[in-house]
Amino acid sequence: HGENEQGFAMEGDLVEIEIFRTRGFRGKSKGEIVKILERASREILARLKRTKRETVAVPVHRNSGLPFLWIAEEDDLPELESGTLVEVEFLEEKKHSKKTSPAPSGRVLRALENTSDHELGFQLILNENMIRTEYPQEALEYVKKFSQQVRFDSASGRRDLRDLDFVTIDGKTARDFDDAVCVIPDSEFSGGFRLFVAIADVAHYVRPEDPVDQEALIRGTSVYFPTHAVPMLPEELSNNLCSLRPNVNRLTLTCEMRIDAFGEVVGYSISESIIRSRARLIYEDVADLLDGKSSSIRDPKLQANLGKMRKLAKILENKRIKRGAVQFSFAEEVFEFDADQQMTGIGRSYQSSAMKLIEQFMLEANETVARHCVKNRMPALYRVHDRPDMRKLQKLQQTFFRFGVRTSLAKLVEPKCFNEVIEQIQELPHFEQLQILLLRSMALAVYQTTNKGHFGLAAEYYAHFTSPIRRYPDLVVHRALKEKLHHDQVSKIKDKRLPIVNSELAEQCSQQERRAE
Repeated sequence: HGENEQGFAMEGDLVEIEIFRTRGFRGKSKGEIVKILERASREILARLKRTKRETVAVPVHRNSGLPFLWIAEEDDLPELESGTLVEVEFLEEKKHSKKTSPAPSGRVLRALENTSDHELGFQLILNENMIRTEYPQEALEYVKKFSQQVRFDSASGRRDLRDLDFVTIDGKTARDFDDAVCVIPDSEFSGGFRLFVAIADVAHYVRPEDPVDQEALIRGTSVYFPTHAVPMLPEELSNNLCSLRPNVNRLTLTCEMRIDAFGEVVGYSISESIIRSRARLIYEDVADLLDGKSSSIRDPKLQANLGKMRKLAKILENKRIKRGAVQFSFAEEVFEFDADQQMTGIGRSYQSSAMKLIEQFMLEANETVARHCVKNRMPALYRVHDRPDMRKLQKLQQTFFRFGVRTSLAKLVEPKCFNEVIEQIQELPHFEQLQILLLRSMALAVYQTTNKGHFGLAAEYYAHFTSPIRRYPDLVVHRALKEKLHHDQVSKIKDKRLPIVNSELAEQCSQQERRAE
């Protein structure tokens, strides 16, 4: 880099580059940053460094690539000492008169020295990972144009499903309900069911390249912490218009599946729809009912519907077990906090019967949608989980031998073989540690533009369809589905209704997921 702005780009910034050498080391191109087009984050955490003549802010993120920012001369900071931790906002233009360095300028938003340890830790994590918390004003203004009342328009072509008994089942603290389910017996198939999975029609509100879409693409996913959440979409969408709250009309994209007594999908349809959820249920109450315990769910009709859901979920679970889907059993750590957000303990929780029920329905919808996208050659992102790397398995085998587990892990080329190993080690005292090692030997699931199946699920087709409120790849899939509903030949569409779906987008979404984790 030369002595200009190009030396001050940070990880995640959108930049313009000039390629001046196409065959560098190992055949890679080389270039130079010409201009910083957009910062990955408008705010960073930094330590003030003050002298009699000037004040600068040094980022706490060691790998930021930014040595310091000039603090604008008009900032009045007499009370802040050198070394104070502050939140700094980038200024659009340089406000510093000195020409000794082309470093960007910033403005101190607030000092963080009196912030609680919990809040400070949260801010440091956000800063370290370049996670944006504030939405651009343009995006917030864009959301305001939507009507708060969702009405059914018979001319829209939407399927009116408001007479069906949809419910949402989520955690106690959930505020964004992006999926609702309904199960009814299928009169044409003995022991069969019709499963409706209705997903919030986010693509109706968030169009390609609009202000909300641009920000959602940068974020890629919502990020969850024990006491905080950083949503991908503005809360007016995620917690209101796109949230399938009870007793209000909501626009959805619904996958209806006809499932026989063996769990096979014998027919399906995907449609733009409108629903009206009957109830907002929580996992604990549903699990109590399913497990035969005392439950707060007293409505007889609701109890009967949940009974049908339990039967179908068990059929689907048995199908997946039979075909070899890997059956890991992990406890989830649950952090406990008091009213002051101070952690008071760590508990453990296993997947409940209610969680398993919803999981089976979401998996079935994801597989059905992926199969539909492949069949119709639609531009979508697929969730790909490859076979394990043989070198990792060989190392794992050596580790297992030290624990007295003598099995040929080289045979783990099929997911059902993993289940055989899990069964072999589940009675050992170090079962949980060995299970974690087994999980880490597997490939990471990523997004790709071609379907390659999902090894862990033993699924031939797989994509993410069920969470467009919190995952950008799901929104990409929704757009492809909606375009197919309106046009027979998606591949022939040349306008901007569908954004470009390529390997760069897939890689970006995969990286954003890793960052959020």
